[in-house]
Amino acid sequence: MNLAYTLDQMIALQNGTGYFDLHNDYELVSAQLDVARCYLHFVKRTAEWVKVPDPAHLVLTFEQVYYFQQSEGLQLPTSIEEIGFKEPNDFDLDWFMERPESEKDHILFRLEDDQFIRIGAEASVLLTSNPAY
Repeated sequence: MNLAYTLDQMIALQNGTGYFDLHNDYELVSAQLDVARCYLHFVKRTAEWVKVPDPAHLVLTFEQVYYFQQSEGLQLPTSIEEIGFKEPNDFDLDWFMERPESEKDHILFRLEDDQFIRIGAEASVLLTSNPAY
């Protein structure tokens, strides 16, 4: 998977516009699959430690999705516990790779209460809203 951002400490995303701690500063509010595209929508928390200038919304977009799986009965909104990678044929959710070893590795979002979202796609882009929204 070609990522247009980097993963830091398995909880945060970094790109040219900033550093976004998904574990502490954002909640996952929706996960949508639309044929070969997937969207994960995050909303900024209102806690006092969250930086005011950070965008109110983040969207992770996945292009040319060839694998999508989420926990049965996924409850949203929820928090990200950690983000990692899995080989396509590895379904043991007790461990992750910090970085993909091949372009076909899946990205895995471990969520609260042992829930998860797993995505295999050709590319992923991070979109950010204007902080004023």
